[in-house]
Amino acid sequence: MSPIAARARTAGLVAAIALCLVLPGCATPGRDEASWIVHTPIATPAAPASATPAAANGVIEDVPVAAPMHLSFPAAGIDGDIEEYTAADAAAAGGIDPATLDTISWYSGVPDPMPGSDARNTVYIFGHSWVEPAVFNGLKDVQRGDEATVTTAAGELVYKVVDTLTLAKGDFSDDPAVAAVVPGRLALVTCSRPDGWDPNAHAPDNTVVFLHLVAARAAD
Repeated sequence: MSPIAARARTAGLVAAIALCLVLPGCATPGRDEASWIVHTPIATPAAPASATPAAANGVIEDVPVAAPMHLSFPAAGIDGDIEEYTAADAAAAGGIDPATLDTISWYSGVPDPMPGSDARNTVYIFGHSWVEPAVFNGLKDVQRGDEATVTTAAGELVYKVVDTLTLAKGDFSDDPAVAAVVPGRLALVTCSRPDGWDPNAHAPDNTVVFLHLVAARAAD
């Protein structure tokens, strides 16, 4: 194996290991267990049909990648600050488990995790849903075309809903729509219970709302 091929293979393995740390999580304190999900890396990262971006409805200015600080999503009733959730946090908790029912957690344990006009990967943000008030309860009400804004130190990034996916937690890792490396995509992840599900039982599903970047405004 040539040195160039060896370096490429090593880089691919590093990315694959990091991708294994995308978790369904969203354990509700005292109710749902967080759990590890191992992703099968996609050989040629590409946006699945469900993640095809909507037509841009605004100017995309140059907004360098930076950690997300705030999420505003009026259609879902979400307006709150974002906390980082690291790979070490996930390892300690056994999965992604935001600290409280009000906590919005950005998972930084994947390659190129930060949002920006030139983002190179999906941005994963988690929050709880539950039978009591919780930050992501309103995700079930969003529609295609609804817009959310992520604020960073570098500016504001506007995303539009392109699809919503609900799947069993055990299937989370195998779904290409979740695992795909999609530049400019935002994935909002929460727990989901079917109608009539025992509120004292663990939520069996995850709901993922996929959004794609349609506008970017640099900070003044």
